[in-house]
Amino acid sequence: MQEVNENGGSTHWADKKEVAVLSWQLRFTAFVACHFPVFLKNAFAMAITAFYFAVMKKERKASKDFLKKCRGKVSLLDSYKHFLSFSLSLMEKFYCWSGKPAISQIETQQDDMDDLCKRLEDGEGCLMICSHLGNIEYLWSSAALGKTHVKRKFEIYPIADTAITPKQNDILNRNAKTINANSISIEEIALLSEKLTAGNVAIVAGDRVSANTRNRTVPVEFLGKQACFPMGAFALACALKVPVYFVFALREKDLGFSSGCKMHIHKASNIMYGSHQERKRQIPNLAKEFAKFLEYYCLKHPMQWYNFYDFWA
Repeated sequence: MQEVNENGGSTHWADKKEVAVLSWQLRFTAFVACHFPVFLKNAFAMAITAFYFAVMKKERKASKDFLKKCRGKVSLLDSYKHFLSFSLSLMEKFYCWSGKPAISQIETQQDDMDDLCKRLEDGEGCLMICSHLGNIEYLWSSAALGKTHVKRKFEIYPIADTAITPKQNDILNRNAKTINANSISIEEIALLSEKLTAGNVAIVAGDRVSANTRNRTVPVEFLGKQACFPMGAFALACALKVPVYFVFALREKDLGFSSGCKMHIHKASNIMYGSHQERKRQIPNLAKEFAKFLEYYCLKHPMQWYNFYDFWA
């Protein structure tokens, strides 16, 4: 999960500085997302995307390389649309945490959503593995704000590296205090286990190696080439011994702020069982299963993939 720097060395994605943007600019973006009419939101996203698309050379290359793996021939306009989709997703984060979206905007599918809801209704917890495809904020914010299909109240405990984008996180915190209030470190296994035993949910990204565990990876075939997926997300499932669900929240239309969201929930078939060593041997299989679902949805919605670096390096 690295990229080559100008001196020929390699730079981990987490060492890249947050995009140069002032706090007032993010606050204004949040205001636009929450209060402007849809056509102005889209116009605003197109304008700011044009600026960053012009100056972010490495990210443009990463975008084109990824889109080629999904679509073959790719134009500069395709890459711009990829950037635009990311701008829209950022605005959607602010919108989601403002509490404005209704549960009706999230369209569930004929997958394992019912299984998940039943488990939560029964007071049992689970681990969700998400990705940087689509916008998981739809699920996360809905659960935190009590807008779910589950009658029982439960908590979401995100496991995230919030130090990478401090300005963005600061603005999100202004809109929703719960975003970091429940954050738990991946090392706090005992506390996580306690929370899940109480019927809550932990959620972790399975497609980006943490800055603190960049050498702990699982090699997996992804879009025709071997990539390094973070071992931490799958080792966590091994340690917690709870059911695992893969979750993808995808915009129905790749572009356009007014698009609804389709929520896909898939229960992992690779169940962690047996002794600790036996469970550890299941980690690669769990990672491969996740990568298979991720690849399927990437091919359907490549514009909604938001890892703008060389994922295969």
